[in-house]
Amino acid sequence: MNWSVYADLSRPLTVAERRSVVDVLNELVPDGGCVGPQKGDIDEVYFCLEAVSSAEASVTAARYLDVILEKAGVQARYEIQLQLQPGH
Repeated sequence: MNWSVYADLSRPLTVAERRSVVDVLNELVPDGGCVGPQKGDIDEVYFCLEAVSSAEASVTAARYLDVILEKAGVQARYEIQLQLQPGH
């Protein structure tokens, strides 16, 4: 099943941090992703992944986010929301 991952970050990112997160997303996540302001001054990271269940998707998304933020040099907490993509 294909899942959309929406991760709200605990703080707004600088332009340079956003660029760095996108670079790492494109390196690590097969279909890439995006990052930008959401809900006022909260930044959100978005990408898709495949997993057989929501539990697996949640664990996989957290692993990706931990690596993405670490490699991008960004210190922020996140809250993940998953959405099953239509047709799955």
